[in-house]
Amino acid sequence: MDLMRLLRSLEEFLYELVGWLVFYPRTLWRVLLHPGAIARYTHQELAQPPERQFEETISPVLMLILSVVVVHVVEMALKVKMPALASPVAQLLFGSEQWLLLTRSAVFSMYALGAAVGILRQQRRKITRETLREPFSIQAFLACPFVVLFSLGEQFAQLPGLHAAGVPLMAAAVAWYIAARTIAFRALHPVGWGRALALVLASFALTTALVVLVFALLLT
Repeated sequence: MDLMRLLRSLEEFLYELVGWLVFYPRTLWRVLLHPGAIARYTHQELAQPPERQFEETISPVLMLILSVVVVHVVEMALKVKMPALASPVAQLLFGSEQWLLLTRSAVFSMYALGAAVGILRQQRRKITRETLREPFSIQAFLACPFVVLFSLGEQFAQLPGLHAAGVPLMAAAVAWYIAARTIAFRALHPVGWGRALALVLASFALTTALVVLVFALLLT
């Protein structure tokens, strides 16, 4: 019986793994081109029973984690060297594959979390696990192209042959991310473009400052 359960678990894992090869690029492309539609889709999916949610895509948080894994695979393929790690904390956070992936996932999750909290505060809603789930899921989806494009730009900037494309790609990633968050915000909330953009810019700047401050304190 234990062997049969193990085989069934392996079967389910392999099926899920193969499914990622189909649904990951499909979902990433959908988010990249239609951020407003993906926000409405997430809102509708979260109203479904848990076993029926996100049947056409990958779930938002898993999608974000897979994006971090994908860019790390590209990083290894391009043989991008990690900078010298001086402090013990830096060696812990970036010294192994597991901690590196966890740290990067946490950093980009902070953008999704900051945006979600900002939306709830703007709506004057109480922040609970239940109220946070929908905006965080939407923002996790929106962060995926940002993760891929910005990380690739950062990697290109460290390679002699691709150096010129690095900074423009990172700038394009930030511009897309701000625009996508603005579009997604307006898709679910009746506000003008100016107010939506101002809220997104404020949230993005605050989260970026917090990330920089935390890493400055940890890595020095």
